[in-house]
Amino acid sequence: HFSQQTSEMFTSMWSSGGYGGEGDPVEYETCDAMLNNTKFIPVRLTMQQRVSQRLIASAVTISDYTDKVDSLDTVSRPEKRLHLQIRYAHGIMLGLQLAAQHNRGLRSLQPRSGFSDNATFFQSQLEFARRYKIMNPDLMRSEYPKLIYLLQDLMREQIREQFGFSFKKEIVTVGNILEAAGKTAMIADPMMKIATTPVPLLSPISRLNHALRRKDNVVKQLLHKYSSSDFPRDLCELCIRSIDDANCYVRDNAHTVDKMIEMLKRFFSPSKIDGPFSLAIDVGKDGSRLSHDHSKQYHFVLQSLTLWRNIAKDMFRLWYFAEQDMLSEVHLYELRNTGQGYQRVQPAEGLFSAMTEVVEETKQEVGEWIGSDRVHIGDNQVPNGIMLIDKYTQVNRIINPILKTIECIDKKLAKDEGQLAYIKSVFGGPEALKREILCDFFRHGFDGSGGDNMLDAGSCIDGRLTSAWNWCQNLRQRKFYPVFLLSGFSSFDGDF
Repeated sequence: HFSQQTSEMFTSMWSSGGYGGEGDPVEYETCDAMLNNTKFIPVRLTMQQRVSQRLIASAVTISDYTDKVDSLDTVSRPEKRLHLQIRYAHGIMLGLQLAAQHNRGLRSLQPRSGFSDNATFFQSQLEFARRYKIMNPDLMRSEYPKLIYLLQDLMREQIREQFGFSFKKEIVTVGNILEAAGKTAMIADPMMKIATTPVPLLSPISRLNHALRRKDNVVKQLLHKYSSSDFPRDLCELCIRSIDDANCYVRDNAHTVDKMIEMLKRFFSPSKIDGPFSLAIDVGKDGSRLSHDHSKQYHFVLQSLTLWRNIAKDMFRLWYFAEQDMLSEVHLYELRNTGQGYQRVQPAEGLFSAMTEVVEETKQEVGEWIGSDRVHIGDNQVPNGIMLIDKYTQVNRIINPILKTIECIDKKLAKDEGQLAYIKSVFGGPEALKREILCDFFRHGFDGSGGDNMLDAGSCIDGRLTSAWNWCQNLRQRKFYPVFLLSGFSSFDGDF
């Protein structure tokens, strides 16, 4: 649930009003953005599939696969690397089979026995874990890249011949299910907006309960209308709930960036500098690698945040193309030293095209574009598509702690006499403190810093996020760092 104020900020994404199936007007804004993207929305896992997902996640967690096969020792010895890939892949797959299908696993230990007679099992196990990760970006953060790298190697011709089949399976999406069942008309049903829109936190509680009951009734009406022998009721509900899950993800992540945009507009003006709170930056000063006056930096920050919000809205489509590129059998990866260790560098044509579309849409939205519009994928800065996706799923981890600290200043710190005295003596008061924190973030979180050298940082699409992470890393050096600690901050990798 989210506040009523939150829903009002989504006028560009959420369509006003709706009806609850019986002509009753809906008291909150309904969302139809994800109904047009069902091709890219993964289907929720069933309970049994979740058991399988946890099994493979555990298997990958304890494996040191990438540590062994992507090591410096194997770079110049391809035969040894291939041997390690086959040996480790065989061990992981055999362990999965023994844990999930004990008798079949034992048969695989026998001479002349293989895995090919159980190909569907392995394909499904890997697909469950990938699908779960896409629907839950904050989970499997270390396991997922390892899993994708393992799957990349399993698709190599020499390894595929050893197993006798391909491990690749397309992600099961809502669009695929509806198309196969001949139920694509369900997407256009007006009731789907209510059924797939998260209910905001309405008050009093009776309004909230009424809205929740209405949503459940609408889902039941849809199940009655569209389920059939070829499209079971449980599968129909999974499709509806999956779209709802996708809307929850987009709402939470896009709203976080929208709140930061609102902070920028509330505390700063592009045409006026309020006292000492100028957003201007100069090359070489305080680590900056860009030079912008106050107005230019204001618009640079605004367009960067707008881009991050638009990427969050389109995350499922971007992730779809990222996986397609990573598992491509045409464009293979190259293991090479990027300056940050040995990485799998791979072209990502589909993701690059999709990202370029998002950048162009953002340009049209904000008007004049400041800085570079270059998208780094498949180079030393962003070696492959999964690394780009991972960077943008972390935006919330950057912004949420800052928003929480700003909110805590008024709600908690300013109400304590001792802490208020500290804020006044050091920063000049709560409002000045909030401006100082935001001013520092808007200046040095978007100053082109963070790269290893002058060529690896700047105003490009990737460089903007690199600068923000660099600001997070240097937070301890800021004089307002104690305020973050007083607000409950632990790290940018913790809970908010």
